[in-house]
Amino acid sequence: MPDFVSIVDQCKDAVVNIEVAHERTRNRQIRSPFGLPFDMFIEQEPRAMNIGTGFIFDERGYILTNEHVIHGASRVHVKMRNQDRKLIAQVVGTNYEHDLAVLKVDLPKTIRILRLGKSKDVQVGEWVMAVGNPLGLDHSVTVGIISAKERPMQIGDRSYPHLLQTDAAINRGNSGGPLISLRGEVIGINTAVSQSSQGIGFAIAIDVVRDALPEMMGKRYRQSV
Repeated sequence: MPDFVSIVDQCKDAVVNIEVAHERTRNRQIRSPFGLPFDMFIEQEPRAMNIGTGFIFDERGYILTNEHVIHGASRVHVKMRNQDRKLIAQVVGTNYEHDLAVLKVDLPKTIRILRLGKSKDVQVGEWVMAVGNPLGLDHSVTVGIISAKERPMQIGDRSYPHLLQTDAAINRGNSGGPLISLRGEVIGINTAVSQSSQGIGFAIAIDVVRDALPEMMGKRYRQSV
């Protein structure tokens, strides 16, 4: 049996919880008692919260996650393992087509990062591990195998042409978290789960992420990642 304990020890501090606030506003019309035209003002509604996962892949504090996790956010906070304080995250760049986003936080200390592997080298039947925040359960770990490669999928108006399929449990809140190989490298970003079946989850192949990073990060990008 693979030594999953060692892999968890290597990666646990690099996986973060992402909390996103969406501030809703609406227009409201009021008739003046003096018969003047309608006045228009903005009324704020309670904030809607969304929770997802991300991981630090660069020692400067850059984090990868799904675009749908932070889409339309008015505020993004990141919480690291074993820390009560939430860090304010800046959205550095996004790629809507591939459902990717890069965030930036000021790290409170030097921390381990997760290295990006190569999904082209991944084999069907290979052991993998998913780490994330499913259903709000902080830093949960699940394991499984790669069930298939190059799975195409249409979700809303997004087309995912090269997904990795896995039977490692992926649930709501896992989105944006890493799918990790036995080498301790990220080979995919968990992004979808079949609502009609158990044991069928999907991750964006990390080679797709690598190709998108230069455009999302611009001059901040380092080839070494």
